[in-house]
Amino acid sequence: MQIQAKLYGAERDFFVGREKELEILRKHAAGLSDCQWLHIYGQSGIGKSTLLQQLMAELDVGEIYFLDGSKTIRAKEDVLVQLAIQLRSAGERDLEDKDQEEIVNRMIRRCAQKGCHIVLLLDTFENWRSVEEWLPQWLGQFEESVRIITAGRHSLTGGWLRSGWASFINSLPLNSLTPTDVDLYARKRGLASNETKSQLFQFSRGIPLAMTLVAEMMLKGNQYKPLARVEQNHLISVLMEELFEGLEAPVRRLLEAASVFWRFNEERLSSLLDEEIDYESFRKLIKLPFIVLKEDGWMLHDAVRSWALEDIMLRKPQTYEQMRLKALNQIRLEERFNPHLRQKLHLDKMSLHENPLVRNICFTSHLENVEVRRCHECDIPVIESLYLRYHHFVLPEASEDILMVRLIRPIWEADPSSFITIWQENELVAFFGKIPLHAEMLKVLETEPVLQPFVNGWKPVHNSYLVCFVGFVPELAAKTQTYVINTLINHFSQSEWLLDFTCLKEWFPVLELCGFEPAPWSNGTTESGTEFRGFILDLTQEDYLSKLDRLLSKSSIGETLTEPKSTYDVNDLKTLMKAYSKLPVDPELSENYIRMFPHRITVDLTIDNLGNYIQNDILDVVNRLIDGEDSDAILGKLLKYAFIQGIRPHELVAKKINLSLSTYYRYLNKALERLYQVLAQN
Repeated sequence: MQIQAKLYGAERDFFVGREKELEILRKHAAGLSDCQWLHIYGQSGIGKSTLLQQLMAELDVGEIYFLDGSKTIRAKEDVLVQLAIQLRSAGERDLEDKDQEEIVNRMIRRCAQKGCHIVLLLDTFENWRSVEEWLPQWLGQFEESVRIITAGRHSLTGGWLRSGWASFINSLPLNSLTPTDVDLYARKRGLASNETKSQLFQFSRGIPLAMTLVAEMMLKGNQYKPLARVEQNHLISVLMEELFEGLEAPVRRLLEAASVFWRFNEERLSSLLDEEIDYESFRKLIKLPFIVLKEDGWMLHDAVRSWALEDIMLRKPQTYEQMRLKALNQIRLEERFNPHLRQKLHLDKMSLHENPLVRNICFTSHLENVEVRRCHECDIPVIESLYLRYHHFVLPEASEDILMVRLIRPIWEADPSSFITIWQENELVAFFGKIPLHAEMLKVLETEPVLQPFVNGWKPVHNSYLVCFVGFVPELAAKTQTYVINTLINHFSQSEWLLDFTCLKEWFPVLELCGFEPAPWSNGTTESGTEFRGFILDLTQEDYLSKLDRLLSKSSIGETLTEPKSTYDVNDLKTLMKAYSKLPVDPELSENYIRMFPHRITVDLTIDNLGNYIQNDILDVVNRLIDGEDSDAILGKLLKYAFIQGIRPHELVAKKINLSLSTYYRYLNKALERLYQVLAQN
């Protein structure tokens, strides 16, 4: 509670959300509910104490008493002391050494004088175990009009329910804040840029304590600049300490192991730890408030899993890698024993992808109570709106671009099965398009200028589709994304060839890592300048789940950890330049660049930004060569065309610069030597 107490002022001053929960608390405190006792519960940092304080600040009914469990409560006397202090502050005298009956009588008498009822607020209820036999009896001394609100990490169990109070208690779980709430909080704190607001939600996932910590850190530095890796690591360390507080060592160990899996059970944890799991420890683990039971196992709250993984990878990177490979082998074992579960287990395997970019973008969160429906004509205006709202949210620089929205209705009219809609509680919250490439549809697609390169260059393939439309309610995008990906992958099984055509830049590297091949011949640009890229998924030789499994197997079978090279030369630079486009998504390439040219990284960067920084560093050197002496200019152009733009085959580059092929290769080697020379300079 020390962290929460320290940040209490910031939480209260900028309180957002919780309107429904506050209204429930108000009605209960006013005596308008059907029970005497309301218990709110949720994980550490979810905002329980702040909610009670907010209620106290605005409550104008009843005689309110606040009892804080974070102040040591070992016996009933500790509770009575807190009450006596509050009564003295209200003007009561002669309270020294008064027994519990007299204190209750004073409280009842004060209410009678005011013509109101007593409201008891008991915070940090997990610390009240030592008085769980006494407290129900003491509460029984009050009149029926008393209203009790307790707040703790866990739902009520044990003595609280055996005391006879069970039929008088209602429970209210606290969930994370919504993206809309987080956005409002960011604006209240003066965090205006889209990048910082996005990072605030991605890191905190709507958990108020994490949100407050991140905002404080951002405001101390440059609020327009994302948090540096060292700041993120510090925040994760603080949050994990808060979550681990009071947990026994065996439960902590199980929590670490559980964070590796997307969904876990006792058998999976046992395979990861190579030992029989203690039953009692496992029961304690799954009772934690940030763990939820699903129909096929348990899941950690998205933010907690993200923090726990980051914490393990920071403290024990090799241990995490070994755990990831063990977990992947366990999922494969389950697949072999239960072939009928193959379709269901593919997301579990993708969550163990070696590349964090795939893990982060594909497994941001999960949405409850959703259903898939076909698209009807009355849905078209909604999906048109979702398409534009989501793309303008992700790409603010394209906020004036209508992209391909004009195609949605003509595509539906040509084939209504082209669009799939996702609904939650009877609200359309997401959709995607998987458009069959038959003759009638091609006539529709050719009317869109940005698709002209694709339509003109495509050679018909049986059972082929175009995937170029997706949209979400922006506030629910993080929670809906995993569900849409899962639904899309299930639809891949019915296809032999797909082209994913997108302008969402964050997906460019992810698609390649998930088995798609770049199709530069299909790339296009809208009239407003928004770039679309095409990526092909060829399933004519193998189904997608087999392809995905093969991709996951490339680095996991027989993998050993090796020491990095200590010396580098121009051949290593050549290898790196061949993979120039993969720098933003392959941390190993970035690490090799740092080892080759450590002096060139002069700022503190996150792993997510490092690859882009290195690309820009190389591009800057190449452009300076192009703008320099004539002898350097031709070498710079060769580097730009061959590696940065990736023009192939090499004959095209040679022709572009008017060189014979043999001379071209000789100059290309000179260009790499010159680039190495410049990069190596301090």
